[in-house]
Amino acid sequence: MASEYTRGEMNISEQQGMFVGVMKAGVSSSLVLAYTVVFLTFAFATGSGWFTALGFGLAVGVIGGVIMKQGPWYWLTTGVLTVLTAIIGLAIAVFTG
Repeated sequence: MASEYTRGEMNISEQQGMFVGVMKAGVSSSLVLAYTVVFLTFAFATGSGWFTALGFGLAVGVIGGVIMKQGPWYWLTTGVLTVLTAIIGLAIAVFTG
């Protein structure tokens, strides 16, 4: 069986697709993590306010997504995180006065 092997003739399309998918998931996850870390840092460490921190985090997410040419799932995730954060920020503002 090993004697039938010819270098460069193996179909690697499945492995190539898996590699590309893992790399895309890694980049998207890293960008979402950067968005989250920037938001949390500005919100709690600098005391700049919830919505100011949301603006800085969103700027990092959008700029990173454009530079890294992210697909629709990244933009959907970023949008959902932004909307949820804004709703939670409004709820905190309403309940704390």
